[in-house]
Amino acid sequence: MGSDKASLLLDEKMLIEIVVDNLQEGGFSQIVVSVRDSKQSEWIKNIFKNNVRTVIDSHDSNGIWDVLKFSLPSNEIVQIISVDSPWFDGKSIRQLTNILKKNREKIGVVPWSKDGPEPLLMQVNSSNLLEIMSNSKPMPLRKFVDSNNFRKLNWKELTNPNALKNLNYPDDFPN
Repeated sequence: MGSDKASLLLDEKMLIEIVVDNLQEGGFSQIVVSVRDSKQSEWIKNIFKNNVRTVIDSHDSNGIWDVLKFSLPSNEIVQIISVDSPWFDGKSIRQLTNILKKNREKIGVVPWSKDGPEPLLMQVNSSNLLEIMSNSKPMPLRKFVDSNNFRKLNWKELTNPNALKNLNYPDDFPN
């Protein structure tokens, strides 16, 4: 869209603020934000008064695969969410948490839209995810999560009908 999505405003709030609020409302207090460089890292830390940790993406990495593989804590339930998904709210996050608790044999819960898996909105047991990632070659996350290791959550099952909406183009913003 030509600018940093994290700083874009929706209802007079930056997207990064909305997403962090959603995570907190969903029950997550330790929040890690993947950033492109130290400048963005400082900007994020200032916004949240150092209550959010940042991880700087490596230029020679395999993208989100390496971010997950090298920055996830071990033995925790982790919610992945992209900054352009402001409608994936606390209610949606809690819904994934409840489903994951009932499916402990699974690595995580992945929402599925009409277009397939949405791994940038998945909730996982980090140790289980890290174990299987360490034994796999890097691949697109959509392919990786399309397995029986993950509980699929059809978009029709989400309690928030707009949860999977994201902001990729200026026209995606409500007027």
